[in-house]
Amino acid sequence: MDARKVYFVSLGCPKNQVDTEVMLGVVRDGGHAVVDSAEDADTLVVNTCGFIEAAKEESIDTILELAQAKQGTDKTLVVAGCLSQRYPTELADEMPEVDHFLGSADMLGLAKVLGGGGKRLGVSALSKRAYLYDHETPRELTGVRHTAYVKIAEGCDRPCGFCIIPKLRGSQRSRSVFSVVQEVHALVEAGTKEVCLVAQDLTRYGTDLETKTNLEQLLDALVEIDGLEWIRLHYAYPSAVTDGLIERIAMQPKIATYLDVPMQHVDTDVLKVMRRGYTERAVIELTDKLRQAKTHAGQRLWLRTTMLVGHPGETPEAYARLEEFVARGDIDHLGVFPWSREDGTVSAMQPKRVDEAIAAERAAKLMQMQESIRAERHAAMVGQKIRVLVDGPSSESELLLDGRHEGQAPEIDGKVVLTDGTAQRGDMVMATITQASAHDLVASLDPDAAAEAIEDARDS
Repeated sequence: MDARKVYFVSLGCPKNQVDTEVMLGVVRDGGHAVVDSAEDADTLVVNTCGFIEAAKEESIDTILELAQAKQGTDKTLVVAGCLSQRYPTELADEMPEVDHFLGSADMLGLAKVLGGGGKRLGVSALSKRAYLYDHETPRELTGVRHTAYVKIAEGCDRPCGFCIIPKLRGSQRSRSVFSVVQEVHALVEAGTKEVCLVAQDLTRYGTDLETKTNLEQLLDALVEIDGLEWIRLHYAYPSAVTDGLIERIAMQPKIATYLDVPMQHVDTDVLKVMRRGYTERAVIELTDKLRQAKTHAGQRLWLRTTMLVGHPGETPEAYARLEEFVARGDIDHLGVFPWSREDGTVSAMQPKRVDEAIAAERAAKLMQMQESIRAERHAAMVGQKIRVLVDGPSSESELLLDGRHEGQAPEIDGKVVLTDGTAQRGDMVMATITQASAHDLVASLDPDAAAEAIEDARDS
């Protein structure tokens, strides 16, 4: 069959982005081409998200848009990812315009689609043996090359009442330390400076392998890779963050002093209904440990978390406990989401529902509180020198550069705007903070320190 021209739309989380990049690798290795518009393509692929209602709606809207682009042509439409996995039969019955469905573990099935001539593909069932990409899997990074997501495990065994992920992604399946290290080696050789380790639960990494390992052992192996600057950790389960992990984050220079820990709530009764397996005391103790950790650079450890408000059983008193916790100012980056009823979850059957308008008000209030906390914290940083990874030209002006300091993950935690545009994308430079807002920082490049940092990076 002739080479195909493929157009992609990728929705959802960084884990989904990795899956899309695997499918891009399939396109590349098959001798096909990726194009930038649906009109120029003969194969249309959307990698969907099915986590919450808003994500499902966005996915459906995107499918319908691509179906419209397909109408009256011989284009092939492929729907992949979590929405396919969640509703395989319903989508296949209700969307005849879709030619193939691929589930959350079916990325390599795209090769069959591009090969042509086959029957309509459907979603594969998930199990402990379901597909998980490794260092030998073809993968094509999207966007910049100096930062990359690396998925170290797939699926989840946690019983959280509000979460549909185990049904979308399957059981916990970890990659070997060897596989992860090999992939990161290859990424660094291709120019990557920062890897963001992602999994549904980093802290259960390795527990399912025949030769058991853990996140700490993986990190000990990764820090030995020359040329790797930052290892960033996303999605650690609150009750499973060990003292050894905190010590590594605080004291190992190659591990960013940053941890993403989705706490979801602080009130013990709400946490029990959520089936989280820990209490308010555990949340407070973990937060205190993270705040008190002394890092190698003398700075504090940066904490990102998410909170879920309006969950069934969240009384005004329970919400007040959460508000009190946020007001402590221990959180650097906060996401707040109103609970949405998701079919197939335990929480969907729980009584004592919270009115949607009240849940939205609570979410807005917490975010407003956090904005004030961030504004105060950022203002106190003016005059400090920070290490910045340059992401590239600023969207605000071609004379400026966008970058991030150690406490900022890609796209979600704000940015550092550099007023000197002489550095290059992927450079690690030193800069002095000159202005601050609740969201971003403005900094001027320190020429001498920048040159020294770049030289150090080349020598490492």
